[in-house]
Amino acid sequence: MSKEKQASFAMGLVLGIAFLGFSRSIGWSLNRAFSFRLLSSYTNISFLIGVVLAMEGLLGMIVPPLVGWYSDRVFTRMGRRKPFILIGGLLAGISIYLVYFFYSIGLPLFAIGFMLSFFYFSMHLYTAPYRALMPDLIETGHRGTASGIITMFEVIGSLTGFIAGAYLWSINESYPFIMGAFLIPLASIVTYMLIGERELEEKKKKTVIKEGIIDYAKRMFGEKDTVKFYTAQTLWWMGFEFIGIFFVGIMAQAILGAPTDENIDKITVTAVYLMGLFNIAAIFTAIPGGLIYDKIGKKRAMLFGIIIFGVSIFAGLLVKTVLTAVIILIIAGLGWGIVLSSSFPVIGDLLTKYQREEFNGRYYGLFEASRSFPILLGGFGGGAIVSLMNNNYVILFPIAGISVLISIPIVLSMHMLED
Repeated sequence: MSKEKQASFAMGLVLGIAFLGFSRSIGWSLNRAFSFRLLSSYTNISFLIGVVLAMEGLLGMIVPPLVGWYSDRVFTRMGRRKPFILIGGLLAGISIYLVYFFYSIGLPLFAIGFMLSFFYFSMHLYTAPYRALMPDLIETGHRGTASGIITMFEVIGSLTGFIAGAYLWSINESYPFIMGAFLIPLASIVTYMLIGERELEEKKKKTVIKEGIIDYAKRMFGEKDTVKFYTAQTLWWMGFEFIGIFFVGIMAQAILGAPTDENIDKITVTAVYLMGLFNIAAIFTAIPGGLIYDKIGKKRAMLFGIIIFGVSIFAGLLVKTVLTAVIILIIAGLGWGIVLSSSFPVIGDLLTKYQREEFNGRYYGLFEASRSFPILLGGFGGGAIVSLMNNNYVILFPIAGISVLISIPIVLSMHMLED
């Protein structure tokens, strides 16, 4: 095969994975944009809302590590990862529409919470297999660039969910959920049909099958840089989730003066557009962040993004108007794009160092668990903090900023991740 064809094939592969990421991000952004609004129509108790939304984090801590471990050990004609991608995508598309349908016919809060939880389960059913595809198929040295492209599509997906979702919501409240119900399964079907997985050598198959969960856990926790990365990622995602989960309430208080149901209703569309603006900013730094990771330094790329994101989120205390929110969210989004694209390839490159690349599924399962644990903490902890502070949502800005910045010394201490 010529070098030109190799390059073309690699780019087609990356774009195929990126389309899957695009559709998943639409699903997550629709959840972020409208679930709070649906739940707040049933109750104004922030802790109760946080408990329901925190189910995303709870399931994200349980499902991806188990599915990731299992997908390493499954050898089907269609591959190890793709069967989970197909089933998860189909279930997620059905359930995201049923969330709104249950709400529209007036079913109680319990039913909405159950269907939201099933949507979270369905999405997480193929989270680890999706994440493992890129390091499975892209060689080290090119993963930062691939991550940048995939991250850019993920962010564009989030932007589509927020901006198109807000516009569709203003026309008919069911339309955003119909969009998700169409695009999420479509991308899973395309991936299943068009992307081919590599078959493992027999020696590696035997190694994967031989290693059980207990052996894997013992070994993984002995790899210090892996544990450090999971810890650092938990901290910066915790900062992100403290703001993201309660963003509509935060904006209602910061801009309109109080998180009342009336103000939440007034600010919902504006807040969703602001989330979209955050994602627009992240689009511009996703690919540069991946290039910095590959060409300049792995730790440097992460630290650059962490500092920009953490400082700007702390500065959210200054938000009083839509204009100040716009400025701070643009800066925060620029940092976040770098954080995302520079953190995705880390586990794959560490496994290359450890000569354990056949175990991408289980390690990326924990990668997702360390992203999901903050959702659990953000939902329970953020809701509790807001309640204890007399429904003061704005206090989440400095708490989130500190959480992000604490990850800096942990990243600096990662010795196996050489710059």
